[in-house]
Amino acid sequence: MKRTESHKYYALRSLDFSQTVLFVQTVQVGIGLFNLPRLVSEKAGHSSWISILIAGAIIQVAMIVIVKLLQRFQNLDVYAIMNRLYGKWLGNLLGAIFALYCVFVAAVVTRSYVEIVQQWLFPTTSTIMFYILLILPTVYCALGGARVLGQFAVVTFFGTIWMMALLIVPAQEIQGDYYRPLLDFKVMELLSATWQVSVSAVGFELLMVIYPFLQYKKKTMLASSIGVWMTTVIYLIVVLISIGFYSQEQIKTMLSPTLHLFKIVMLPIIERIEHIGIVTWSFLVVNTAASYLWAAGRYLIRFNKWKPNTCILLIAPVLFGIGIYPTDMLTLTQMQDLAGLIGVIMSIALPPLLLITALIFRKKAEQTPPEDQTKEEVQAS
Repeated sequence: MKRTESHKYYALRSLDFSQTVLFVQTVQVGIGLFNLPRLVSEKAGHSSWISILIAGAIIQVAMIVIVKLLQRFQNLDVYAIMNRLYGKWLGNLLGAIFALYCVFVAAVVTRSYVEIVQQWLFPTTSTIMFYILLILPTVYCALGGARVLGQFAVVTFFGTIWMMALLIVPAQEIQGDYYRPLLDFKVMELLSATWQVSVSAVGFELLMVIYPFLQYKKKTMLASSIGVWMTTVIYLIVVLISIGFYSQEQIKTMLSPTLHLFKIVMLPIIERIEHIGIVTWSFLVVNTAASYLWAAGRYLIRFNKWKPNTCILLIAPVLFGIGIYPTDMLTLTQMQDLAGLIGVIMSIALPPLLLITALIFRKKAEQTPPEDQTKEEVQAS
């Protein structure tokens, strides 16, 4: 089968079906889950769990749009799609904005985790030292390329999902009265809570970058949908247990309610199990940050001036600079809000814009990709 060099480049196969599912799922779950019960309860009270289902439905629709867009352009990623739709200069500008967003999110996620570690474990230890220790495995994982990210997503999922079992203890002490009256909410309050959930569930937009590296593109819709609803179910369980365990007065004034749920678990030979949970959560943080860092590096690769690993190493100092910039909690909170706002735009607003533009101007891929059964594998950096 004849292929151009460009086609060979984008025809790489690295992630199988299960890796695609868990890549989408794990990159969504980050430090936002720690405060999610409080954030949604502040907006919609004891009915805030409904916002989880609404957000899941919205994300599912956004994922359908993303997959339709990617299938229309076959083996192209979001950077190549923007170039195809808007031309070289505007396309590269939009690509640069998306890449900067990826670096910014990676920095905010890692720095937010460092802040939690300092609050709960080591309050007197240097922020820069902790940040360096977190950045090193993040960069190392990103240097491995798409295949390593897919494999690490599997390790991350099975290395962290056990923490859901700890919620059995607080679930046994749920007060049914805390859920009543059912469906007692105002529409605007529920929409506000839905926004908070959407901000905490961004990450699935990275499918637009990693898509060329999927083995079974025809099953992308199924794989991504499973990943999205796995995240939705996890969020729903955590919020439901939090609402039933804490009163509304408690949950609205509590910092990191999810961690406090772990705190009440008492095991015979282990004390402060929430500390183990915080340390284990580093897998999710590294997985998410490395995926965003790798996605940013894909932008520089388009210029064919540096090797993939060089692109990531060039971006790493920018990541470090943004991460150590906040000097107080207020600044970090503002950065988190900004990252969430841009994240919703990039994940929910950008894909429909690209798809509508493609339909209006009748743009699509010019070449036919190889069949999904192709087993050619090379390093997908």
